Order: sequence, then C-alpha cells, then structure tokens
Amino acid sequence: MTPEQKRLHDIETRQSRARARLSELGGTTEWTDDLRAEFDALESSVPDLEREYRAAKLAVQTAEAGSTQTRTTGEDPEKREEAELRSRASLTGFILAAAKGRAVTGAEAELVQHLGVEGIPLCMFDAPETRAATPAPATGGVNFDPILPAVFAPSIAAELGIDMPTVESGTYATGTLTTPLTAGAAEKGAQVPQTAGAITAQTATPKRVGGSLAIAVEDVAAIGAANFEAILRENVSLVLSDELDRQILTGDGTGGDLNGIFEALADPSAPSAVADWAAFVQAQAQGIDGLWATELSQVVIMAGVETYRLAASTFQGADAEESAAAYLKRMGAGFMANARMPDPAADVQPAILCRKGKPGMRTAVSPVWNGAISIDDIYSGARKGERFFTLSALVGDVIVTQPGAYSQIAFQVA
Repeated sequence: MTPEQKRLHDIETRQSRARARLSELGGTTEWTDDLRAEFDALESSVPDLEREYRAAKLAVQTAEAGSTQTRTTGEDPEKREEAELRSRASLTGFILAAAKGRAVTGAEAELVQHLGVEGIPLCMFDAPETRAATPAPATGGVNFDPILPAVFAPSIAAELGIDMPTVESGTYATGTLTTPLTAGAAEKGAQVPQTAGAITAQTATPKRVGGSLAIAVEDVAAIGAANFEAILRENVSLVLSDELDRQILTGDGTGGDLNGIFEALADPSAPSAVADWAAFVQAQAQGIDGLWATELSQVVIMAGVETYRLAASTFQGADAEESAAAYLKRMGAGFMANARMPDPAADVQPAILCRKGKPGMRTAVSPVWNGAISIDDIYSGARKGERFFTLSALVGDVIVTQPGAYSQIAFQVA
C-alpha cells in the first residue's frame, strides 16, 4: 500500500467512525453538555473529512497516473489549480458557513479567492457524490441507505456554445462587428474600397433565478442519516442548475423569465409532412454554409425527445440497418435529445442547429453577475427549529453574438 493509499484508507476509517457515532447520538433522548459538545464537534468534522477524502483520492489517482503523464497533459496550470481546489471544497462547507454567519475558510476560501467571486462558485454545482450507507442508530434499528438524488436532464448550454462570463455590476453589453471593412484589387492610381465598419451592441440586465430549502432539525434527528441535509442542499443546487438551463433554452422573456436562445432565433416555416429519412438528412445538410460549417462534422442538432424518437425509428429503406438518428450522429458533430426542449405544438417540434466550424469564437452569451450563487434567509425559522437556505443566481438574457452560427429548425413528428 502506497503512502497515498494508506492516507485514503485512514480517512475512510475516520469517516465511518464519525458517521456511526453521529447516528448513535442521533437517537439520544437525554442530552448532557458533554454529549452535545461531542455531537457538535463530530458534525463540524464531517465536511472537513469529506474534503480530506477528496484530496486524498485525487492524490491516489495522480500517483497512479504517474508524474510524467501529469506533466505532459498540456492542461492549463490555472485550470489544473482550479480543479484541485474544487476537489477539496464542498457545497456543504459553503452552506454551513452561511448557516453559522461566518466567512468560508479552508479550501472553500481558497477557491473563492482563486476565482475572484463572492458566494458559491458555479463550478460547485456538479454531479452528486457517492456516499456509503449510514449505520443504524442504536434506538432506530434501520440501516439507512444513501438518499437517492433527483434526476435532471444533462446541461446543454455548453453543447450549444453558450458562454456564461462573470459580470461584477451594472448592465452587460457585448458588441459584434456587423459591417466589416472591405478589400479589393485596384488598378494603378485607383483607390481601394472604403467602407465604414459598424458595430452592433446588445445589452442584458440581471434577472434572478433561485430555489429554496426548508428543513426541520427533528427530521434530521429522526432519520439519523449523516447525508440527510447534504442531499437536500444538493437537490436545491440541482434544481437551480436545471432551471438555469431551462431559462437559457426556452425562457420567453415574460414576467421574470430570461429571453432564451429560442427567443433569439427566427421561427422556421412549419413542415407540411411527417419527417422521413430525406427530411432528417436535408435538415443536417442545410447546416452547411461554408462559413460557420464547412462539412457535416461541424453541425450539431439539439432536438426534442419526440423528434429523436421518430429519427431513431426512421430508416432509408426496408432492408436498411441504420436509422436516421444514427446517421445524423455518425455524420455530424452531434444529434441528441434533451427533455427541456419545447413540446410539439400541432405535431411540430422545434430544434436548434448549431454550427461549430470556428472553435474558440464566442457565438452566444448569458452573463452571470458575481459569477456565483448567493445564500440568504437562513434564520427565519429559528424559533421553530427550522432552517431555510435560499440560493439565488443573477443571470442575463441569452445574447446570440454570431447569428450565423445558429438556426432554429422544425420537424413534424405526427
């Protein structure tokens, strides 16, 4: 066993003992000062143990991969440092600090300082962690398996090339050179063309997207599960991420909604017949414009579930083995379904075609003020033994900075 593996094993043992003792204390009916002090100390140690565990696990993985491979990956040093800090920080650490009215410390403070944000950095809202089963409390007799998280559709903002830059304050504005300068050949003594460039500016103001969690301390004690609060906090974060994605995709700008990417794109003509093999292939081929996409491998189609199902069951002929969905995926940069896409209206379902022939160029943007999630309203139920956690993000409308990179298309599905 290597030193890294030994340290990981020691931390796992300490985690198991801490969780077992917390579960045992959770069933206590007569509290003494010593028991309360022990319970508080153990509860405070759990987030630290989680951070130590992730750091130790990362050290084991790094050691196994080999230092030579690590040096030659070509990964950006700043991104590598951010990933290392993220592996040691925890969402629970941020929320516990807010609940106690204190500033974050340790890995959380280092991550916030590294990113230059306030609140919870967006990078904390990722996949849920795997937890071990919680031992049965002494008086409960129930071995409580880890609480299963809610399931959400995968994020699509990155798939569609929508950047989310950080804004400190004020209105966000972005400019696009919509009338470029011109050039041309000229005879001797003649003038070259002269055209005034024009820049079109688009702006966005902050809109609030949030979610809230209320939890009673009696519920935590009754279940006796160390991950009870954590999974609920995690659910708030996932709900928030899901709503952010929904707003970025289908927000219609009414009320407090954002203007999503569908609102920024022109509506296509409704098809007159149910999509067949030729209709699917033609839709992908129309993505070729010779500028933003010069071949099919640079064309992505984000479709609704009904559209994808139809494509997956549509074949070129009776003896064909490859469906339209498989063909579009094989020939293009992606053909996928997402549950957040609009439902069919009059049997017609919209989709988004994204041209990715110019990597590295920003094509659409949705700004985030302060680049983080804020926490507030944590004390309003204190007299009833309740704790409230309200997470909020300030984001702006989706601005399509390069309209040529996107098209809204539609398929008749029935």
